[in-house]
Amino acid sequence: MTRPDLPRLVEQTRALLLLQMYLTLLVLVFMTLLMQFLTSAMGPSRGDRFLTVYVILVCVPFVLGLSAWMFRRGQVLGWILAFVAEVVSFSIAVGSILGPFTGIAAVILLVVASCILVNLFRPEVRRFFFG
Repeated sequence: MTRPDLPRLVEQTRALLLLQMYLTLLVLVFMTLLMQFLTSAMGPSRGDRFLTVYVILVCVPFVLGLSAWMFRRGQVLGWILAFVAEVVSFSIAVGSILGPFTGIAAVILLVVASCILVNLFRPEVRRFFFG
């Protein structure tokens, strides 16, 4: 049994959600490898903040994958989960850019999160989910 084709912007948003999920997983691998070095170099207060961001980033790929899966099935909860995950990702990326840990990964995360947030509020995507 084949699934019906999704509208163009819905499929594009779903693909961007999956892309961001994989990029976030790569950032997590990088952060895991450098965690001991970074937390000891930052001091106790910034180290705690770094660990908090790390724990939040561990949850984000799961939510992104779940929302992409729900996108394919046209479930409204997928749109809501995508919105929440993108707001969290956007906040983390902006905080990383404005904070001491600036890198190309934060900029890429910011750009992809911005594209997804714009797509979530386009009429074609809202019409697909909310009728």
